[in-house]
Amino acid sequence: MMEAQDDLFKGWLWEMFKEYVRKIRRTASHGAPELGEMKGQYQKIFDEASIKILVEEKVGMIVVFNDLESRTTAELKELMEKEQLMAYLAKTYGRGKYKINLYHGLTFVATHNFKVEDESLAEKWREIVARNKAAEGEIKRPWER
Repeated sequence: MMEAQDDLFKGWLWEMFKEYVRKIRRTASHGAPELGEMKGQYQKIFDEASIKILVEEKVGMIVVFNDLESRTTAELKELMEKEQLMAYLAKTYGRGKYKINLYHGLTFVATHNFKVEDESLAEKWREIVARNKAAEGEIKRPWER
């Protein structure tokens, strides 16, 4: 059990969370919290947090970030190490530039970019984005059917 808890404090997600936890635990009279206190706060908010995976798409001269998926942080336990996450992105979405936004409830916490550069991989995310955009069009403009 302790080993599983220690796994929470490794990898890309903990690195994204650390600054946020430090900020919410900082007080004027006590300054920055000790690492143990930060870990305790992190454990409290871990199950209340979520991520959104977005992909960068260049449209003419504009860069657009398209939603691919959202997950709770509890669903990320198999992807806590960067290598695991990169393998997941490569297998699921293919080559591309990805942005992961981290949220605590509705509060934006942090963002981090990841790039899958393997030229042999197809950009699978393009089909997903096209389907999502088509579905949004059906929902937002039902009168245009």
